[in-house]
Amino acid sequence: MDGMASYKLHSTTQPALQQMRAHKENYEVELRGMSIIVEPGVWSPAYDWSGQFMIDNLPDLTGKDVLEVGSGSGLISVYAGRSGAKQITSVDINPKAVENTSMNFRKHGIKCGCAFVSDGFSKVRGDFDVVIFNAPYHGCKPADLLEYACADEDYRALRGFFHDVLNHLRQDGVIMLGFSESGDMELFRSLITKYKLEVRRELSEWKHEYNCMVFELSKG
Repeated sequence: MDGMASYKLHSTTQPALQQMRAHKENYEVELRGMSIIVEPGVWSPAYDWSGQFMIDNLPDLTGKDVLEVGSGSGLISVYAGRSGAKQITSVDINPKAVENTSMNFRKHGIKCGCAFVSDGFSKVRGDFDVVIFNAPYHGCKPADLLEYACADEDYRALRGFFHDVLNHLRQDGVIMLGFSESGDMELFRSLITKYKLEVRRELSEWKHEYNCMVFELSKG
């Protein structure tokens, strides 16, 4: 793409945002045997299947220290806790998402999870066995905190993630990174190359007229 002026939301994204914004009270979503509470103003797995696609392709998390960047409702972090992770650290730039993730930790009795506000890795300390980030696909400017889950102006958050992630990844750790062919794949792949990451797995699927991808990366 030619830069920020070329980026825009995918045709399926605005309808999903409208459905999310229509909710004025908490509601529940059933996925993979889990009941997840979603608060208004938080990105919802009811209208986007990228979180489910990430869950379906995660490695064994038993006994692992897990970090999720951009936890949203907490769907993936809760799944990690239910799958035997030793510790889950969940961060999001949206305070409502942090509150929502904490709520779902309590709902599912996950005592090894903690959630706090952080712009990427800015407040994160320590290193992890597994770092998960379902990155926003679109490089346009988000209109509000809800849209930060799908829009990342000039891919600032994605660039920052690649810049910082190796400082928080253990030597034998893995990165689980979600993206889409509707995003700037040329930039995405150039960042993998720039930071000398090895692609262990690359998965891609189309459903509901848009594409989700999951990359399992490790230190090269």
